[in-house]
Amino acid sequence: MKYLSNAVDFTIKNWILIIPLFVLLAISALIRGAGEAAGLASILSLADVNNFTSAESLFKTIPTILALTVGSGIVAFIARFIYEPATYGLINKRLETGSATLNDIGAAISDNFVKFIMYFVGTLVVNLVIGIAGVLIMLLMVLLVSLLKGFGIALMFIVLIALALFVVAFGALTSLWFPSMVVDGLDVFAAFKKSIEIVRSCFWTVLGISVLVGIVAVIASSILGFFGRIPLLGVIILSAIPTIQHFVMAVFSMMIYREKTGRAVA
Repeated sequence: MKYLSNAVDFTIKNWILIIPLFVLLAISALIRGAGEAAGLASILSLADVNNFTSAESLFKTIPTILALTVGSGIVAFIARFIYEPATYGLINKRLETGSATLNDIGAAISDNFVKFIMYFVGTLVVNLVIGIAGVLIMLLMVLLVSLLKGFGIALMFIVLIALALFVVAFGALTSLWFPSMVVDGLDVFAAFKKSIEIVRSCFWTVLGISVLVGIVAVIASSILGFFGRIPLLGVIILSAIPTIQHFVMAVFSMMIYREKTGRAVA
C-alpha cells in the first residue's frame, strides 16, 4: 500500500499538475453530454405523436445526433494525444528534478508526443492481434458447442473466463509500457518488454492497486452521481473523478517504474 499512499500524497501536493488533464476530460465530457442530451431530446420529441408526422421527422434528427456523437469521440481522441504526454511528462519532471509547474507543459508535450504516438500504434497492433486471436478462439468454441453439446457449453464458459483473466493480466503486465518510454526513452518494442519484465516481479501489487483505485472511482461516481443532474456544472464536477483516477494511476506507474529501475525520487 505504500505505493498507493505515495501516489495519493504526490497528487495532493502537486494538484496543480492535474489541471490540463481535468480541463481536457471535462471538455470531452461536456461535448459527449451535449450529444446524449440532443439524442434524448430527439427521442422524446418523436415519442410525441403530434411531432412524429412522418419518417422524415426521424431522419432530420439523425445528422445532429451523429455530428455530436462523432464530434465528442474526435475531441476525446485528440485530447488524449495532449493530456497523456503532458501528464506523464509533468509527473516525470517532478519526480526527476523535484520541481514541475504548468509552465513545463509545452516541453512535456513536445518531449513525449512522438513517444505517445508510437505507444498508441503499438497498443493498436497488440490489441488487434489479441482481438483476432479471441475471435478465432470463440469460433472454435462455437464449433465445439455444436459438436459436444453440453460439454462444449461448459468448455466455452471456462474459455471465456480464461480469456477475461488473460485480458486483465495482460493489462497489468503492460501498464508500465508508456512510463518506460517517458522515463528511459525506450523504443516501443523495448518498452513493451521492459514493462512485462518489471511487472512480473510485482504483479499482484500492480493488479491490486489498479483494481482498488477503480473500485474507489466507481463508488465515488455513485455517491456523487446526483451532481449529474446539474446542467453543465454537473458534468464538470463528475469529470474530476476519472481525472483523479487517471492521475493517481499515472503517478503510481511512474513511481513503481522508477523504484524497480533504481531511480531515486526527488
